[in-house]
Amino acid sequence: MLPEPAAPADHGAPTDPAEPASETPPGALWDGDAGTLPRGTRRAIVRLVQGPYLSAALHPELWQALMADLDAVRHHLANMFLGLIVDREAGFAFVRNADDPTGQAPSVVRAMPLTLIDTALLLHLRTLLLRTMGAGQRVFVDRSELIDHLAIYRRRASTDLSGFERRVSASITKMVKASLLQATSVDERYEVSPILPLVFGADQVAAVAAQHEAMLAEEGDDEPRPGGARGARGSERPQDPRRSPSTRSADSEERP
Repeated sequence: MLPEPAAPADHGAPTDPAEPASETPPGALWDGDAGTLPRGTRRAIVRLVQGPYLSAALHPELWQALMADLDAVRHHLANMFLGLIVDREAGFAFVRNADDPTGQAPSVVRAMPLTLIDTALLLHLRTLLLRTMGAGQRVFVDRSELIDHLAIYRRRASTDLSGFERRVSASITKMVKASLLQATSVDERYEVSPILPLVFGADQVAAVAAQHEAMLAEEGDDEPRPGGARGARGSERPQDPRRSPSTRSADSEERP
């Protein structure tokens, strides 16, 4: 008996198993999205990175998203060399540069140079706020009051009052842009932001005060010097005056 001829090879059939279709991540928000975090969590991270801070009062939805996914946010920020500071009672959160003991971490959050007037103004605002915070009162200041308080820092040889007032106004504008002072419906009247004690804890105040004294020793030179406010905030409090949320502008769309 002759052997049966072999069946012709099916050249149309694939020789390799089909590759599995790519799976969409569980947290993807659109086709091709590689993210895994919920939309609200991502928006909270964006707000924190944009700065200067996330407020439970100003951004309630983002605050809720942050509280619901706090560990994931911390991990994400850590991958960006950023640390997260949260004060649940005060309802504020902000980021700081990672406290890397090796010194190899890049500086993600930039610092704002402070003049003599800037440092004096910050210390004064913090003092005003701490005097009334225990009573739960809001703190308001007028531009004229700030000029009067800072008048002792006028250069002894200068008689240019208008020039000095312009310097104070420039410092006030800095604090408004950093959301440490908030404009009110009354012209030239401001509310001191309750985040200020978080930005400037005891260690930060000591560092800024030392810088302030050094500036005074240089006969009131009002030129900017390194040192600003982007605190290292170790132990949930700032330590390094070069890193703090006061340096950030608050012009993102989340801000009212």
